[in-house]
Amino acid sequence: MTILKYSYGKFVAVVSCLGMFFLISKRLSTWSLQSSSLEIPSFRRPHNSAHVNRPSFVSTDESDSSGLHLTRHYGTCDSFPNTSNVLVIIKTGATESYSRIPLQLVTILRCLPDFLIFSDMEQDIAGCHVYDSLDTILPEVTKGNPDFSLYNRQKACVVDQQSCNSNGNLGSEFDGWILDKYKNVHIVEKTYKLRPHYDWYLFIDADTYVLWNNLAQWLRQLESLPRDKYYIGSVALTNEFSFAHGGSGYILSQWTIRDFVGNHSSIANQYDMKAKESCCGDAVLALALNETIGVGVKYAWPTINGEKPYTIPYGPREWCHPLVTMHHMDLEEISSFWKFEKRFYESQGTPQPTIRFKDIYHEFVAPKLKPIRNDWDNMSEDVVYLDPNHGERFPPWQREKDRLKKLQYQLHVPAIEMNAYKSFEDCRNLCRTVNNCFQFSYHAGACIYNRSFRLGKPTIKTDKPGDRWISGWDIERIQAWIEERGQCDEPVWPSLQEKF
Repeated sequence: MTILKYSYGKFVAVVSCLGMFFLISKRLSTWSLQSSSLEIPSFRRPHNSAHVNRPSFVSTDESDSSGLHLTRHYGTCDSFPNTSNVLVIIKTGATESYSRIPLQLVTILRCLPDFLIFSDMEQDIAGCHVYDSLDTILPEVTKGNPDFSLYNRQKACVVDQQSCNSNGNLGSEFDGWILDKYKNVHIVEKTYKLRPHYDWYLFIDADTYVLWNNLAQWLRQLESLPRDKYYIGSVALTNEFSFAHGGSGYILSQWTIRDFVGNHSSIANQYDMKAKESCCGDAVLALALNETIGVGVKYAWPTINGEKPYTIPYGPREWCHPLVTMHHMDLEEISSFWKFEKRFYESQGTPQPTIRFKDIYHEFVAPKLKPIRNDWDNMSEDVVYLDPNHGERFPPWQREKDRLKKLQYQLHVPAIEMNAYKSFEDCRNLCRTVNNCFQFSYHAGACIYNRSFRLGKPTIKTDKPGDRWISGWDIERIQAWIEERGQCDEPVWPSLQEKF
C-alpha cells in the first residue's frame, strides 16, 4: 500500500505531468521491444467492450488476427507479448493520481489492450477513466467515521485537491493511507463486474512497475492453472496471518475471482466493518478470500517483489530469478527502468529474453558500489552487534537480532566480535573475517552486516561522528562471488507454495 502524500498544487502537477508525458512519449516513440511474441494459451477471451480503457493518445491496430483490438503506439508495441488474457488493475488515490498515472500510461500501460484504474474519487486522466472504489461502501460504515474525512473533503472540494487538503489544514498526510484499507475487496468486486472474462487479474499500486515480457513467460509456465483457484503474491504477515502484499502486486485467477465475486452477492460490503478494524486492505482481501472460498495466498517472492533496483537485496535467493514487479518506483526510476528494458531486449540474441535480478544489479547497482559511503544506509540487517551500554537507543528489530546479547554467556568470545560496535573500523574488520559478509553499516554504536548486497539509500547528513550513518561494501568479495556464480541456467520461476 502506498502512503498517500500531498504534493504540488493541481496546476503545477498537471503542467509537470504533461511536460514529462510529452517528453517521454517523444523519446520512447521509436522503441520496439526485441522479444518474441509469447503466445499465452487462453480458454476465455477478454471482455470486448466499448468501455475498454484506452488512452486517447493510443492508436488501435484493427488487423490483429485474433479479432482483439490490441493497442499499438506508433509501432513501439509490435513485439509486445500477447497479454490478451491478463487484465491489470491499478489502485491509486486522488491526491497522487495526477502525479503517477500519466507516466504509467506512457510506460507499462501503453501497449495493453485494456486495463482498469481505481481511486478514491472518480476522475478522467489523459483520456482514461478512473473509477471510485469506495462509492458502494455501506453508509453505516462511512457515517461519522473519521477514516472517511479525506474522502468527504475530496467530494466537497470545488477547486484542486491540494488546496482543499493542504491549505485548508483539515487533515494529516496519513489520511489517504487510512482510507486505502477499505479499497481492496471493493476493487476486486468491481473489477469482476466490469471485466468478468479474463484468465488472470494482476492488481498493483500506482507506484508498481510491471515487466510484461517476464510476466508473459511466467504465465505461460502456469498455463494449466487458470482452471484452479489461485491467489498469488509476495507474502506478508499480520498477527501470523498470511496475505499478499498489495504494493508488490498480486494475481487472482479466473476461477478465484468468479467464485469469490460471481457466487457471493455484495461480498465487498460484508467486509466493510472488518476493514474498519484492520490495518490494511490487502490483509482484508486475504481474509475475505480465505473465509469465503477457502483460498490462501501462494508464495511467489522474489518474482513478485516489493523492492526497487536500489533496495533489492542481491544474493543466492534472488540472483538467477526473474522478477515481474517492483514497488515504490518514483517517476525518475520508472523512466530509467523503461529505457533499460529497451536496451536489454535489443542486446539479447535469444528469442525469449528474461530479465533477472542479476541483470538489474549490473545495470543499476554495480556502477555505484564503492568501499565506503558516508551519510548512507545500505540497509544491512542480517547480523547485528549493539553497544551494550546504550541498548535503549536501538529499535526493537535490532535488539532482537543483537548477537552480543547471545554471546554474553559464552566463556570465550573473539575480541573482534566484542569490539564490533565501537567504531566503523571495528565493524569493517569484523566483516573481513566473515566469509559471507558482503556489506556492513555503522551508526551510533550499531554494527550490522549482510549476507547479500544492495545499494540502499542516503541518510541525513551530519557533522556529528556519533550520529553519522556510514556504509561499506567488500567489492572484491562481491565480484568473486558473482564470477563464481557464472551464467544462470533456465529461469527459476516460483513453485507457488502456500507457506511463508
